[in-house]
Amino acid sequence: MNLNELRSFVCESERGQVFDSLICVEIGLEEYEAFWMAHQDMNPNLEFEDSAVMFLIELHDYIGFSSDDIEKVLFTANE
Repeated sequence: MNLNELRSFVCESERGQVFDSLICVEIGLEEYEAFWMAHQDMNPNLEFEDSAVMFLIELHDYIGFSSDDIEKVLFTANE
């Protein structure tokens, strides 16, 4: 799966769209793609959905936002 397919999956919901935008702003598209490709290389046996969820959790930790910060951003996306 390439980055566009991952982003399409993530952006199926409004919250996913906000999280995807946050990732793009914080690390940029090139790093986003490099991280995704490396994640897939290290986890070749995972199904796409499992891989995507694990990847997003890892990115959340990498970016360094607290869960409260993410929840605030996601909550305001629904208003």
